[in-house]
Amino acid sequence: MPVPVPASDEVLVRVHATSVTRGDVVLRKMPGLVIRAFGERPKKVLGHDFAGVVVAVGDEALGFAPGSRVMGTTSGTAHGAHAELLAVPAEGMIVEIPGEASFAEAAPVPVGAMTALHLLSEAGVGKGQRVLVNGASGSVGSYAVQIAKARGARVTAVCSGRNADLVRGLGAEEVVDYTTADVTALGRRFDIVLDAVGTLRKRAARALLADGGAYATTRSRRDETLAELMEVRDLLASGALHAVVDRVYDLEDVPAAHARVEGGHKRGNVLVRVRAEDEVGLA
Repeated sequence: MPVPVPASDEVLVRVHATSVTRGDVVLRKMPGLVIRAFGERPKKVLGHDFAGVVVAVGDEALGFAPGSRVMGTTSGTAHGAHAELLAVPAEGMIVEIPGEASFAEAAPVPVGAMTALHLLSEAGVGKGQRVLVNGASGSVGSYAVQIAKARGARVTAVCSGRNADLVRGLGAEEVVDYTTADVTALGRRFDIVLDAVGTLRKRAARALLADGGAYATTRSRRDETLAELMEVRDLLASGALHAVVDRVYDLEDVPAAHARVEGGHKRGNVLVRVRAEDEVGLA
């Protein structure tokens, strides 16, 4: 692919790490958006999450300079993060990486954590509330457990038994193994039910809600905001949030990373390193 040239309001980022999300898999399979190769030149590059270093700025781009360590997402229908170089709007979904956080720690955070933050905020999560997270060991779910905990909520996590210790370590007070127990038969009610994997039927979710409770699901559409990305960055900086990394792939192995995500059994996030391990933070 040709080297991207940043527009006047854009910055050019040398990507050090990115991730493959469920959204990337969905887009790859959508009619009209399927990636097709003509010779050795792909038609479109996927990828939303990114972390890297700014190497050039447009004449009207503000807030960043060459050498800035940044994280963000291409947002909306834009793609392109599964690459060595990426041009993004300087006033878009991009912020500086906090403190000493590595590229590997920052790259998988934006999409999944912003989704979890948005759903919990819409549901009105707060101190002392009882929150049920279905799919707690996935990307959105693992972030939802941590964010709900940081907001003072009491979290019940639904996942497979093999991931019980993982979600307890993230802050869940109780774990329900969906392979051996039916969460709808617990006889419990929750202030918020968050379906992080889109598998909980609405009727079942409503049966789990306390009076006045709120149901949130990743099946609903939403718009990302810079304010959400900044809040996620602050949570990362404070140590209240970190990315669970399932596996790490090199850029040339993105097809294998897609297969891992599509298999439906990953824990947290699938990371793709674009630069050397010592530069990414995996050494």
